[in-house]
Amino acid sequence: MKTRSCAILVALVVVSGGIGCSRHVAVVRKSRPVHRVAQPQAEWGPLAGGLQCRLRPVKRAYPPGESPAFKVDLSNRGSRVFAFIQSEQAPLDRFAIDGRWKPWPSRPPTDGKTLALGPGVEFTELPAVLPADAQSSLTAGPHTIQVAFSFEGIEVVSNPVEIEIIGQP
Repeated sequence: MKTRSCAILVALVVVSGGIGCSRHVAVVRKSRPVHRVAQPQAEWGPLAGGLQCRLRPVKRAYPPGESPAFKVDLSNRGSRVFAFIQSEQAPLDRFAIDGRWKPWPSRPPTDGKTLALGPGVEFTELPAVLPADAQSSLTAGPHTIQVAFSFEGIEVVSNPVEIEIIGQP
C-alpha cells in the first residue's frame, strides 16, 4: 500500500510538473510595433457669423478635362439657426482657383427640402464638382481651390485645398 501511494504521488508530481507524455509547446512571437499614420484632418475655413466651411478633395490628382470633385462640410458653431436648402450639390455661391474668385454659374436652389442648420449642427460630405467653365483655368500643375457659401448675407469661405492636374490636354 505504501508503494502504491508513493507511485501515485510520483505520477502526480511528474504530471503537474509538465514532464510526461503530453507537452504543450509554447510559441513566443516577438511582436513588431505597428506604426499607423493618422489621416490628417483638413482645416476649417475662417469663422463667419458662427458658420465654418471645410473643403476636402475627393482625390488629389486629376487628368486634364475631368472636373475636380470635393466633399464640403458645413458647421454652425454659433447661436443662430440658418435655413439650409438640400440639393444634389452643395449650394455654393462662389469658387476660387489660385486666388481668383468667380461666381458659381448656377444660383443656389430656392426650393427643395429645407433643413435647420442650428447651433452645434454639422452637415458633412456635401458633394461639389467644379463647374465646366473652370476647366480653362485648370492647366497642368498644382492649383489651390476654395469655395464659399452665402447665408443671409454672411459669406462662409472654405479652407484652401491643393489639387493637381496631371498631364497635358
